[in-house]
Amino acid sequence: MEDIAKPHIEYIFIDESGDLGKYGTVYFTIVALSSHVPNELARILKRLRERKLKKKLKELSEIKANNSSSDIKRWVLERLNRCDCSISAVAIPKAKVRDDLFSHKEKLYNYLCGLLFEHISLNTDIVDITIDKKNGNRLLQDDFNNYIEKKINGRKTDLKVRIRHLESHASNELQVADFVAWAINRKFTHGDSEFYEIIKTKIKNQGKEEIWK
Repeated sequence: MEDIAKPHIEYIFIDESGDLGKYGTVYFTIVALSSHVPNELARILKRLRERKLKKKLKELSEIKANNSSSDIKRWVLERLNRCDCSISAVAIPKAKVRDDLFSHKEKLYNYLCGLLFEHISLNTDIVDITIDKKNGNRLLQDDFNNYIEKKINGRKTDLKVRIRHLESHASNELQVADFVAWAINRKFTHGDSEFYEIIKTKIKNQGKEEIWK
């Protein structure tokens, strides 16, 4: 019997740092953390809980960069840097966003994700996307899915796209992506590149993350 090759799957985890309100954060940053071996990413959070966190913190359902110490942030990002993965990122200066777009945050978010996917390699058979679940509105989720599928299929028509919307506490990989988004947003918002420097060799569009079209 002829062997049938297994399909090549690229797993992509999307998270963001900042907000899409007119006021609030100076930048909104969205990242895609891509890997063929997502278990590597999941193990980072598993080992963090086992080796670095105190007993009370181990019981938390979710580990967020914003609430973690500098030591924890550095530990997570250093281990991510050893993984077989890549990062694509878009950091938007909100001062350049038209005022009317803030009234259509879901459409703006979809558009920014579309920009993000312009930087992601599609040299695979299947793209498996996990995104931090914003809300339970199925229509908005379907709108996002349709928009991203069109963006991807516009570049590669025979590519199969799978999209899941998960609560971040249900995905260790999404929690790792949160640390990445925080580090990149920290660089642009505060000019602090300490944590960005740890992962910058993983960023495919490094030096071109800040964008507005």
